[in-house]
Amino acid sequence: MNPKRLWASMLIFVGVVGALLVVNIARDEHPALGLDLEGGVSVILAPDTEDATGEDLSFVRDLVRDQLESTGIAEPDVRVEGANVIVDLPGVRDQAEALEAVSVSGIVSLRPVLTCAGGTPDEAAGQSALPTLDGGTCIVGPSDATGEVFVRKSAGVDLDQQGRWVVAVDLSNTGQNQWNALATQCYNGTAACPTTQLAIVLDDVIQSAPVVQTPNFPGSVQISGSFTEDEARSLADVLNRGAFPIQMVQERVETVSPTAGQDALNAAIISGLIGVALTLVYMTVYYRRLAVVIVAGLIVWAATVYLLATYVSQATNYAFTLAGATGVIVSIGITVDTYIVLFERLRDETRQGRSLANAAPRSFDATWKTILAANFIGLMSALILFWLSVGSVKGFALYVGITTICDLIVCWFFIRPAVLLFSRSRFANNGRAATGVTAPVGVPA
Repeated sequence: MNPKRLWASMLIFVGVVGALLVVNIARDEHPALGLDLEGGVSVILAPDTEDATGEDLSFVRDLVRDQLESTGIAEPDVRVEGANVIVDLPGVRDQAEALEAVSVSGIVSLRPVLTCAGGTPDEAAGQSALPTLDGGTCIVGPSDATGEVFVRKSAGVDLDQQGRWVVAVDLSNTGQNQWNALATQCYNGTAACPTTQLAIVLDDVIQSAPVVQTPNFPGSVQISGSFTEDEARSLADVLNRGAFPIQMVQERVETVSPTAGQDALNAAIISGLIGVALTLVYMTVYYRRLAVVIVAGLIVWAATVYLLATYVSQATNYAFTLAGATGVIVSIGITVDTYIVLFERLRDETRQGRSLANAAPRSFDATWKTILAANFIGLMSALILFWLSVGSVKGFALYVGITTICDLIVCWFFIRPAVLLFSRSRFANNGRAATGVTAPVGVPA
């Protein structure tokens, strides 16, 4: 192959990786650390019924994750494990903050307001005395509908023509009739809703009690009042989270100290560096000058892994955990196997009397399919493990997959041109065999 093309392939790839790395550093972007490396709080949410299905739990998981991300908590890890929903909040130190952040599992109910002027509720008739956000108390009638009348994630805030904050939410096809039945009841001021107010209740607290001003709502509802922007957005969050299919309770809260997390991260870094150092020592002794390619390849591979891990961390909900660090450390050996397959074929070619420059392209052509097949099998194993596993095993599988992809990319765009160019250099062909093999008898070294 033309040396200019080889240099272009290698330098362009290294240049792109280097430029992206500089951009990441300038933007202070890095893989978000998981709970076991950064410390934080883990909350276990459990359903209050034995009838909860896997679909119900997945629905709760998605709603909790959406709420946490909207509050600005970096990279929350929300997952279903067995019959529970596990919420890991890296970087959160305060248990009270964690409990407040995940207190999104209540079911919104819609209840007509009977009076806010005191009195005693008739509990036998389903009435309750509930507090309001401003410290008052209202007596409300029985719940005739839940937050499931609203379309999930449809609630939003806006300014009306008078410059007031309003909350708009869409009604679901199945919930529109329920809402309109309640709205008609309150609009007419019947005995079941004499105040014409319809309370939106979450966790036995009245979040808002708007006056119903029309008996029929064709597909959507707009709630207005003397809201501040924060109050309007809080109400929108309540309406968005109100479609929980089951009630969840906070079963257990665990705190991982940042010291323990930092110790785990340091241990992972040290073990990784020791593994790399021992590997490089052995490869240098065994392959001699070819170790230059190995060192350079591992540096480029590590930078590529870092970039891809940062992208995955920023684009998805997966943080870099101790299990992920284990996957990266294990993958160092897998990556070195790629070099060994190529270099051993190179040694065999030189034993047969071929020059290093002639043996290098033949060796790569002969081993590329083997390298591709081995990495493809490893990638498929990682995908299957990621799909079937839960918790930390999923993080291990994720980073084994990431490192495998990086191995293939670096092998084609860097190792291939580097080995071919190295084999033609004076450094490789001056003195003893660069592959660690002397030429056979009768063949010039």
